[in-house]
Amino acid sequence: MFFRLLNYVVQRRRVVGGLTLVFFLASLLYVLASGYRYEAHALLLPPVEEGGEGLLSAWMAKLNLPALVAPASAGSTSAAILGDILSSRRLGVMIIDELSLKEHFKTKSLDDAFRELRARTGTSVTETGLIRLSVADRDPAYAMKIAEAYIAGLDSLNRFLQYSRAGQTREFVSAQLGKYRGRIQKVRREIAAFQEKHNIVDFDEQVRGAIDVAADLKVRTVLAGIERDLVKEFTLGTAMELKRKNTEYDELARQLGNIMNGDSASTVFIPLKRMPDLVQRYAVLQRDLEVGERVYSYLLERYEQAGIEMARTTPVVQVVDAPNLPEKPAGTPKWLVVLISTAIGFLWVVAVVACWGWVQGREKSSDEERALADLESTVRGDVGWLRRRLRL
Repeated sequence: MFFRLLNYVVQRRRVVGGLTLVFFLASLLYVLASGYRYEAHALLLPPVEEGGEGLLSAWMAKLNLPALVAPASAGSTSAAILGDILSSRRLGVMIIDELSLKEHFKTKSLDDAFRELRARTGTSVTETGLIRLSVADRDPAYAMKIAEAYIAGLDSLNRFLQYSRAGQTREFVSAQLGKYRGRIQKVRREIAAFQEKHNIVDFDEQVRGAIDVAADLKVRTVLAGIERDLVKEFTLGTAMELKRKNTEYDELARQLGNIMNGDSASTVFIPLKRMPDLVQRYAVLQRDLEVGERVYSYLLERYEQAGIEMARTTPVVQVVDAPNLPEKPAGTPKWLVVLISTAIGFLWVVAVVACWGWVQGREKSSDEERALADLESTVRGDVGWLRRRLRL
């Protein structure tokens, strides 16, 4: 069967060659009409936000509070988020309007221009958190211009988003400052009245130790609550960061309950609930005052940091590798495209002709030896003709 089909294909070699030539010419016309594409590449370093975990950790260290219990914030801006911003419609429309890409791409609508821009743009995030950007165009200078517009637009949009977030943070912290300022003033008045009424100046070191431990835990609990409320402003209720903040807050509240109620046998200082009534009332007032002052100090620093973020004008996206002017076309070489297309066309034509031969000869006797003899005769005839032509 194999030799019969092979003989059938060879007998129709002119048809196979003609159709293969059609594939060759079609692929050649395609590569000539499509032209060359050039790619400009850039490597970006995402910005690192100041004022989140770094500010809080430094502030907690200044108060000699353990870093393990210090509430952590979101930290740096995610490179994956910036990669998605590069793909956003808002940034794409900015670039289309700036460079008049509708005319350059020869599209009729903004949606078509945006789809064409996205098709020519590639973004990826490396394992180390850097962002790779590539832009393809028939004009190498235009490819570099579009890549530069992406970087400038990303920096501008990111600064706007940071400005908006800093403004919201500043507004939130301002309200908290007013609330804790009122609390501190109220507690100070209560302590002054308490000391004046009971002629109290100070208690012994054991009471002071219990007040300090309770105050430290209360500060951590309050800060964890503030950080949790800040996360709520920018995330969904099911976000992992918010769940972590809730767990952290509950754990600190549990530790504070232990020091207040003394349900642990290993407690070093006298729990506040076991102190005499007069001492207990004074310890609670003193603890509330220290908590208020520490939280107010942190909120004040956070408020000033938000103001700095709003006033910042320096670029936030750092360029590791600036967009280059492409010198060589990108993608698969044109000759290789023609070669692969021609080969695929040849195999497809051979398969179709062989299939047709099988259908035609399905009801005929299949003499393999005769088919092989005919094949050998045909090959010998072609070789003889080639020798005569070449005068060998």
